[in-house]
Amino acid sequence: MTWKSLSSHREHGGDIDVARQRFGRADMIDLSTGISPRSYPVPTLTAKRLQALPTESDLAACLDAARRHYRVPNGLALCAGPGTQALLQLVPLLASDGTVWIEQPTYNEHAPAWLANGHDVSVAPTLPTDAHHAVVVLPNNPTGRADYVAVEALAAEIGRRQGLLLIDGAFAGGDTDADDVRLLEKLAQPHVLHLRSFGKFFGMAGLRLGFAIGPQEQISSLMERIGPWAVGTAALDIGKLALGDEAWVKDHQNWLSQQADHLSDLLARHELKVIGGTSLFRCVRCDHAAALQEHLGKNGVWVRAFSAYPDLLRFGLPGSAVAFSSLDQALAKWHGKP
Repeated sequence: MTWKSLSSHREHGGDIDVARQRFGRADMIDLSTGISPRSYPVPTLTAKRLQALPTESDLAACLDAARRHYRVPNGLALCAGPGTQALLQLVPLLASDGTVWIEQPTYNEHAPAWLANGHDVSVAPTLPTDAHHAVVVLPNNPTGRADYVAVEALAAEIGRRQGLLLIDGAFAGGDTDADDVRLLEKLAQPHVLHLRSFGKFFGMAGLRLGFAIGPQEQISSLMERIGPWAVGTAALDIGKLALGDEAWVKDHQNWLSQQADHLSDLLARHELKVIGGTSLFRCVRCDHAAALQEHLGKNGVWVRAFSAYPDLLRFGLPGSAVAFSSLDQALAKWHGKP
């Protein structure tokens, strides 16, 4: 199966302005993203700090903090970019000719990036014999699937085929995620690249900061394509502070876990089958996903639907008692409860 046989419409969460206009509600609660509803407490930035271009020392300090936070092995290099979205669009330029396999369902920007750079894209259920490269989102978006053993086996097979494996870890859980740390250590290999998002975990997606981790040769090639001053001074300063704040990170991980458990309990009470998720979202499978999304929107709650996978809905974390209550009441109305 090729990508062209799937929907080519690139939908995303976070289009809250469109949802507000569509339903005529200025008070719409946005649960359509997998971004933490609690942001890192940023100190005041002065205009003088933003006046000059970011320096090499600014970039180096942020990268050092990222290396420690993600526990990047000494044998791997890393670079910063304006979000993992920008980085993933450049990765296909590093790959030789050949078909790329992209496990589905998953984030819908990977296939267009590879197609735009002249690669055929396969979305077969398993790795086809003619694929040279592969992309895996781990944990997966939107299902939350995270089979680390299978990804290690996939890395070995792609290595035998002399291809490139991109592991998109935009939803990886932070520096104390044992599986994530182990993956970086075990797959510190010349043909494997890893991505990490700053904005999702730290609740600052609008800052546009992400990292690529991999062998020095691949990272150097990415840096050449990114160009100078790709990440602004504010992003580098805030990234350095947040990534180095171990106490806040630990507290936030615990808070996210509690919020995600609360969300699972709420969805289960309303007879919605949670099939997976991460500490930042839950994914449910239901027969009337589009109708439920519409109902929730009319009741002031916006969630993520997928036209290519019409039985899936993704719920981000409400993050507050008020938002949880609004979701609870909207789902109760769906079941006809007072």
